[in-house]
Amino acid sequence: MADSAVAGELRSLVEFARALRDEGLPAGTGATAEFCRAAALLGPADLYWAGRATLVGRREEIEIYDRVFRSFFGASQPMPAPRKPERARLVTAGLDSDGPEGETGETSTPAVALASRVELLRRKSFDRCTPDELAEIARLAAGFARSLPRRRSRRRRTSAAGPLDLPRTLRRSLRTGGEPFDRRYRARRPAPRRLVLLVDVSGSMATHSQALLVLAHALLRLQPQTEVLCFGTRLTSATRALAVSSPDEALRRAASEVVDWEGGTRIGEAVKEFLDGGGHRGSARGAVVVICSDGLDVGDPQLLGAQMERLSRLAYRVVWLNPLKQDPAYEPLARGMEAALPYVDVFASGHNLASLEAVALELSAAAGSPASR
Repeated sequence: MADSAVAGELRSLVEFARALRDEGLPAGTGATAEFCRAAALLGPADLYWAGRATLVGRREEIEIYDRVFRSFFGASQPMPAPRKPERARLVTAGLDSDGPEGETGETSTPAVALASRVELLRRKSFDRCTPDELAEIARLAAGFARSLPRRRSRRRRTSAAGPLDLPRTLRRSLRTGGEPFDRRYRARRPAPRRLVLLVDVSGSMATHSQALLVLAHALLRLQPQTEVLCFGTRLTSATRALAVSSPDEALRRAASEVVDWEGGTRIGEAVKEFLDGGGHRGSARGAVVVICSDGLDVGDPQLLGAQMERLSRLAYRVVWLNPLKQDPAYEPLARGMEAALPYVDVFASGHNLASLEAVALELSAAAGSPASR
């Protein structure tokens, strides 16, 4: 009897996920399985949050999820009441006893928000991180990857709005005597844009570039279409070297393939070699191209300016990450940096994870603006 009850509850959860798919949410088989596991762990009282955490991936999907949840479960699973955010103040670990408690003589518990380790890691500069801290930061890179701009693919999926899905609408109209009361729609599925990383591995960028390659390894596992290239005085592809599970092995393989590590920098020649190779034919076209360099170029600045102009016509967005920009007094006075800036869409420091997340949010905001190219 108990087994039949469990089977009935499981069937109800699967049918709820199917109802979400009918409304356009991408509640696939994997997400449905995670939802069932979360519901078993949290219990019936937190069923709403179990589904919200596993079946909803974007903010605009919350309204659809709430509507389907309310109509599917009705009064048996009430919606949680909205919580009023509490104000919190940051206090140090060595808080004195003098204060409200000493004045009133009563014990009061202040709302304390101590800076978590995650927040400290997000704001710690890459060049001051230990290998273990870089590994933790790499695990946090999933949020950065999800925030990157997306494009509409040619594949279509069930959606709450969009072009009419005529075959499904006609099939459902058979239940209502041929009247198409229950209309179904299909919209083009969003897909992540290709990400191309050009990482400067010259002597002035040695410490920072190692940290960026650790993040590149994590991004490559999250988005396999990512392409990673290293440059100093020549351009070397590191995508295949980083395509292993172990980050230590990935760095070792990348260091063995990049022959001009900690050498000079010729950014213009590297960008030209990238565009003359696979960049112009497809890898840079419509992609987010991120150049990680301090701009201390020993090459021809006119060549760099011409190649950056060429790159800006191909790429969806050109991002330049310069760790020197974390200094408020920094000015891009180097010849190479000055020649490249007119063709850069986003110029940021990229010296920590918080800076990279801000870049991703800026790119996503620009993707939704009318001026997006």
